[in-house]
Amino acid sequence: MTDKISVNSSTKLSEAINALTAMYKAKKFVVITLRPGKDRTLDQNALWFALYQRIAQMTQIGDVEDARKYCKLHFGVPIMRNADADFRNGWNRMFLHLEYETKLELMGPCSIFGPDGFPVTRLFNRAQGIAYTDQIVAEFTAKGVFFSDLLGEVAA
Repeated sequence: MTDKISVNSSTKLSEAINALTAMYKAKKFVVITLRPGKDRTLDQNALWFALYQRIAQMTQIGDVEDARKYCKLHFGVPIMRNADADFRNGWNRMFLHLEYETKLELMGPCSIFGPDGFPVTRLFNRAQGIAYTDQIVAEFTAKGVFFSDLLGEVAA
């Protein structure tokens, strides 16, 4: 049994203390790891959705979902293949041989991987998420898409 609680308010702090107390009472031994900072969370997800919306509005890529699938395949998959040998080996064995359109479709909602498609961005750590954002911005800024208003709204 592993619980992860991000403490960012008094309510969440109380929740963490209550969970710790309950686990201690039930098991008598508990290992705790604490670290400052925050995980890739709603802020980063909201930024990505805004980027996908802007790409869809300002390019011929298609709708927001088409932009998301494109970015996951073109930027996310290479990030994960470079960072994780297991991901790379699995991708190379199971997906590398597939046609481009099939790979692109697997990035979106499908019966095999569910509503979010093939897991890519949800596997990212914070640094990988930042690299993903940077690569999206670099490629589409070069194609005339304007993002500075969106990037200025995000807290680091």
